[in-house]
Amino acid sequence: MIDTSVLIGALPDQIVDAIEDHGASHIVRGELLRGAERFALQPDGRELARVRAQLVSALDELRAFWRPFDGAASTAYASLTATPPSAARSKDALIAAHAVSLGVPLITADRGFTRFTGLEIIFAE
Repeated sequence: MIDTSVLIGALPDQIVDAIEDHGASHIVRGELLRGAERFALQPDGRELARVRAQLVSALDELRAFWRPFDGAASTAYASLTATPPSAARSKDALIAAHAVSLGVPLITADRGFTRFTGLEIIFAE
């Protein structure tokens, strides 16, 4: 499962070459669209907003790329965030729980995900 931190940067070749073998949470989709909206509000951010929206649109075309956050994901979220309580205040916790519930590693550039016990992480370079 690919994290937002990977999708907003230069995508590693190994991800691009096998993009149809990967997926991301609908929560990540929301983060990408939020970024596009925020860029669009800035006079010098319209091009970035357009590029971000194009990325989402292209990923929308990939069959089953976006994974729904379901009951198993919400159960994993409860387990991951029980301790420490501060972990629950993060969209990262939802994304981590989603990967755990699917039994897949999270591909991320964000080392903050190491705080979630039981999450398998692959760091994108």
